[in-house]
Amino acid sequence: MRALLLLVLLAAADRAWEQKEFDCERPKSCDDGRCCEYGLAVFTREKAGVDVKEVKAVGQVDAPPSRVFEVVTDYEHQVGNMPYVQDQAVFSRTEKDVTFWAIADFPLVSRRDWIVKSRLEKDLPGGAYRAAWEPTHVEGAPAPEDGVIRLRVNSGSWTMEPIDGGKRTLATYQLLTDPGGSIPTFVANKANTKALPELFARVRKRAEAK
Repeated sequence: MRALLLLVLLAAADRAWEQKEFDCERPKSCDDGRCCEYGLAVFTREKAGVDVKEVKAVGQVDAPPSRVFEVVTDYEHQVGNMPYVQDQAVFSRTEKDVTFWAIADFPLVSRRDWIVKSRLEKDLPGGAYRAAWEPTHVEGAPAPEDGVIRLRVNSGSWTMEPIDGGKRTLATYQLLTDPGGSIPTFVANKANTKALPELFARVRKRAEAK
């Protein structure tokens, strides 16, 4: 009975957190009333049980959702296309999911790598697309190199919603990741938001290319 009550309380707490509003991180007004910078609205919120904050960024892309989806799920070609990524490898890909590894040299922290499984969802209600990832284990995957920390907390998503009759996209990026290592929380939080403008700039550049 106690175990059941605990599960109910945990579920209620999780729902309450999901309903918690994100706090504006960029104190500049946008046309839609949200705070933004570089045409990008950036928000953060606390996550129960984790020291770092979850981040969310919302921006528009002058390309259809299907094209933006192709760009953000091109896990085979992240080097040169995604900020700070130095190498990547795809272990498996199907129509529904992709399992891959990547390593990056982020600002403010030393190199990190991760292995995640990204779930691919196309033609959702309203014509939206979504890719959401979680850490996973791959049998036989190499251990991190010396001086590289493997991310254990690394979940997030891209959601692409059509606007202007499907000609353009409202893209929402969410990420909860803990860099690990002996990094102060405020440094980790800054590192998690620092690359967002560049990330969206890279996605826009590829998606909008004719």
